[in-house]
Amino acid sequence: MSDANSNALLSLIKGATLVDLSVLTGENQPSSPPEGQRFGQYMMNHYTWPRGKFLEYVQVHDDHTGTHIDAPSHMIPTLESGLEHATEYGTVTIEQLDLNDMIGAAVVVDCRPLIDTVPKGTTTNLAQSPLIDRAYLEKWEAENGRFAPGDIVLFRTDWSDNYFRPYPEGFRYDRSHPAPTADAFDLLHERGVKHVGIDGRGIGQMQDDYSPHWAALGRGILATENLTNLGKLPTRGAIFIFLPHKFEGATGGMGRAIALVSN
Repeated sequence: MSDANSNALLSLIKGATLVDLSVLTGENQPSSPPEGQRFGQYMMNHYTWPRGKFLEYVQVHDDHTGTHIDAPSHMIPTLESGLEHATEYGTVTIEQLDLNDMIGAAVVVDCRPLIDTVPKGTTTNLAQSPLIDRAYLEKWEAENGRFAPGDIVLFRTDWSDNYFRPYPEGFRYDRSHPAPTADAFDLLHERGVKHVGIDGRGIGQMQDDYSPHWAALGRGILATENLTNLGKLPTRGAIFIFLPHKFEGATGGMGRAIALVSN
């Protein structure tokens, strides 16, 4: 690439509005799973003599905490296992993911209208997850245009915007948010979509965590979860970027999700 092209690319990037799509991770922030291993940060070293200040921590967390991406191996068995739902993607861990699938045109699907279609819950925000099914996506396509290969489809529920708070308020950040169905992923796979994101705990429904993961990860469709600020993006026109930590053998990769929006 010539200097002129490099400068033109840098000018385009610097001229865009950068939107942070990542939630805050910390000892008192919602973790995954909420009833299991919470994020922990422990002092490793802290001294000021003889070389000057030196400070470092050991951090302990589930690899599906915070804004992160699911590798297929998270819920897909290997072919060698002989288990149900096994596919060729069952061996794919975080360090094997193609970076080309981490950046693409963001397509934001507003799923908030589904929230009023199910009753309120007694111990959860909703009694169950409203379903983002194939019919909902087909209706969306009729109004906004078809999904295309390379699109990164982002399901906007505003769940993290509304409920992601430090504990104890953070316990309201539950799994009853709208979530996709297996047949929704049938459609997205047909369209050539390889990456989806959601601003809730995950692509799994509160009443069925597995079927959406099998339908997506089993085809090699990646899922970035615990996004936020999707309401700051246009329906189309933004560029989505997520780069996970390159950790050998990990089933999930924490990272920083951003979007670039043209001014």
